[in-house]
Amino acid sequence: MTKKIIIAVSILACCALIFAACGDNKTTDDILSESVSSRQTACFTGSDENAEVTLTTLSQEEVFIADGKVGNVVTRTTLVVRPADTPQGDVSYTLQSETGKLEGTLSKNVLGSAYVAEIADLSAIGTPTTVTVTVGSGDDATTYSVALEDRMADVINSDEAVKTAYEYYKQQIDAEMASDDGWQREIFVRYVGDRKDADGKYYWYVCFARDRGDDMSVLIDPATKEIVNSRVRP
Repeated sequence: MTKKIIIAVSILACCALIFAACGDNKTTDDILSESVSSRQTACFTGSDENAEVTLTTLSQEEVFIADGKVGNVVTRTTLVVRPADTPQGDVSYTLQSETGKLEGTLSKNVLGSAYVAEIADLSAIGTPTTVTVTVGSGDDATTYSVALEDRMADVINSDEAVKTAYEYYKQQIDAEMASDDGWQREIFVRYVGDRKDADGKYYWYVCFARDRGDDMSVLIDPATKEIVNSRVRP
């Protein structure tokens, strides 16, 4: 092998090592982003004398297990209607926006009084503004409409919520990332409120979980970024 070939091979080998090292040199933001196994991206609510309505979109592990790892993530949009009175007959819905509508049937939830439907593609109509519920069919059908409010409008998004939670637990998270075992937590980011009051106050809930009994979590005011509650287990 000539001297030039040896030099060329050495240069290529060095480049390969440099590129490999760069590929593993992830930032803290990269690691946190890749660790999110449950992320809520939409929350609409509404209520009147007829019903309470929530419409949420959640990207979450298909088999949701708190084990510190991110599995196969799927996205689901769920419409939940809690009627004031028990419907007498089949229940259907129409989701309306300024550009279109989606229609389907609602099924009685196994637990409680709620009626539920999975929405295949909410983006097809843009931002929903109202949901119309129909009970029964034909001349005997009754309908009512509930206006929807986008509860995530004008507040920090899920990425900002994760960053706020990270800053709160920065010392411990940085130490775990730098340890020999490395980062072994997954992140849940949910937009939560009082289930008994659809129009009540909502908060970002961010949890860094190693398993069911080992996690760090915070509750964040979505308008001010204030940490209103925190918990570390064990």
